[in-house]
Amino acid sequence: MNVLVFSHYFELAKELISAGSRVGDVSLLLTSDQKDKEGEVKGAKRVIICDVSSEDQPGLLSVITSLANSYDLLILSSDKRGRELIGQVAQKLERAVATEVSSLSLSDDKLIVERMTYGGKAISVEELSLPAVISIQKGKFKPLDTDSTHETLHYKLETVRSYEVVERRPKPKLGIPLDKADVVVAAGRGFKRKEDLKLAHELAETLNGVVGSTRPLAADLKWMPEESWIGISGVRVAPKLLFVVGASGQQQFSAGIIDSKVIVAINNDPGAPIFENSDYGIVKDLYEFIPALVRKLRELR
Repeated sequence: MNVLVFSHYFELAKELISAGSRVGDVSLLLTSDQKDKEGEVKGAKRVIICDVSSEDQPGLLSVITSLANSYDLLILSSDKRGRELIGQVAQKLERAVATEVSSLSLSDDKLIVERMTYGGKAISVEELSLPAVISIQKGKFKPLDTDSTHETLHYKLETVRSYEVVERRPKPKLGIPLDKADVVVAAGRGFKRKEDLKLAHELAETLNGVVGSTRPLAADLKWMPEESWIGISGVRVAPKLLFVVGASGQQQFSAGIIDSKVIVAINNDPGAPIFENSDYGIVKDLYEFIPALVRKLRELR
């Protein structure tokens, strides 16, 4: 079976190659700004370098759909831009689609995939007819580390542009990305005012960590930037240590923290669902506990 993989981020592309190699021969699509990474590719039979930038979503859609007829399976990553692209690709090609896949195999010319459902409470086993399009859940497939050779092809997009990009303004960086941090402090609706989030930032700074938030703080109240939104529809985190402060622990949030090594929950409600997913639970008012914890940690430095 022929498999085409693409991610806006080369490190994630390595995981996609590993996943695709389990069911067929993999071709990796690289954009014009990723071509310098070709020497780091392992496990792909073919590398296709296109003249489109990874920032050009319409151009990528055209490239992928143009190449699709030669491939039984298209694999994209489950980052924000990958989730946007997979819906467009599947709709345009009218192919079966599955997102957030954690396992895949072939059986009787069908693709068998496993993916989380019910907010991470269950695993769904699904059968897809080929050709199909899937996205891979981050961290589920270890990049291949075997030396390999590959064929290199170049693809030029011939589509006429209907618009022109006149300016790009990068968003301000938050520091260490949430999904790469060893220590994360996740703030929830237990914080009464935006100004009170300084408590979460003080705790994170003391532990050399970063601050994330639940969906309401980022999407509804706009107290935190969109990139800080933790959950199944936001950023999945897997730090060595996660503090969940003032968050009840609803399913869509809990599904995004399930791979964390140690979870410490702080909530004044003893019946909060977050305690079911925590290694340590503190039933205490965050306005009392966090300042005391920060003082103690600073004393121990």
